[in-house]
Amino acid sequence: MKGLFPLNIKLGRIQGVISILKEYNGQISLQELSDEALEQVDNLVNVLQACKLLGFIKINKGEIKLSKKLENKSAHEINLEIKNNLLKIEPFLEIKKILRKNKKITTTELFQDLIKKGVITYRNNLSGIEAFKRDLLVIGIRLEILTYNHENDIWKIISR
Repeated sequence: MKGLFPLNIKLGRIQGVISILKEYNGQISLQELSDEALEQVDNLVNVLQACKLLGFIKINKGEIKLSKKLENKSAHEINLEIKNNLLKIEPFLEIKKILRKNKKITTTELFQDLIKKGVITYRNNLSGIEAFKRDLLVIGIRLEILTYNHENDIWKIISR
């Protein structure tokens, strides 16, 4: 497995890192990024991991380099790239398989299935399920990957 996409990452943070990289002609040191983002390096680790998993950046010896394919893309086009690339990495690969097989599934069933397969790392308790649901709603719904029926607690994948 190439790595797990951190579901708690806000898409705006990915957009922010890409925007800063564009301002610096596609390359910036980790320390400069930290200064520009007004965040400590430790707080950037997950967003950089997410960007790397999406294929948007490469990191070498403290230098971060933007993928050439993003240099001239708008925020909307970058969101489309995020959507397309997310479906190729975990946990979205497994979520897609589960939802195509089951057509619809509750949050608890999806959560337990993903925990069992080792695809997510939330705590296996009620607060873990709620955090998972919140994170999946933010990413899955915003990028139009998933639909969620609040009344029946049912997830479905949007056909592509």
